[in-house]
Amino acid sequence: MNRRSRITISALSAVAAAVVFVGPASADPTPMPMPAPALSGLSIAALNATSAEMHKAADVLGPDAQSAINRLLATALPELGVTVPQPFFYPAPTLGCGIAGAPGTVTISTAQAGPNFPIPPWIERGDLRFQALPGYVGVPTASNLSVAWINLSTLKGSIDRLDDVVLGVPTMSKTVKSGQGTVLAALFGSVTYSSGASCFALPTVGSFNA
Repeated sequence: MNRRSRITISALSAVAAAVVFVGPASADPTPMPMPAPALSGLSIAALNATSAEMHKAADVLGPDAQSAINRLLATALPELGVTVPQPFFYPAPTLGCGIAGAPGTVTISTAQAGPNFPIPPWIERGDLRFQALPGYVGVPTASNLSVAWINLSTLKGSIDRLDDVVLGVPTMSKTVKSGQGTVLAALFGSVTYSSGASCFALPTVGSFNA
């Protein structure tokens, strides 16, 4: 194995160990810098040991193994980046629930593009994650919210339920394969809660950069 290949493997190993050290968010997806001071002496020693073992394995198995290891390291990590949620044009008027017994409230909705990694939510480039949050205090039990969207650049579109769950609890979110481009979307539907309340969000619309 030549010196350049050894340096490539060592550098990719360092990135894999340091992805949790990221800078502040920005509106556009940008690669995240990995400052050297973020790695402790122990981490550097561990990386060197791991890299050395990989060198030995590649030397034993030959150039085919070396090429396979390089390809694996190049594709093992998702694309690094940080994005911010993009709001719909206006909060959706919401009927049937409210704070302190009010008969109505609003639902705040956003869409977030990728790449967004390693800070959650993890979103790949070309995906768009829709999220809704009714102005009601309670534990949701079912989400019947939907989003209708179309990518004006590819003319691809769909109607999807915001039915993702975490530990059995609806998150009122959905990540769709929108592709890159300008995406128009409308969000509407209902959410039910353990209290028996049901919030119905009237449609809201938005335009997003995916």
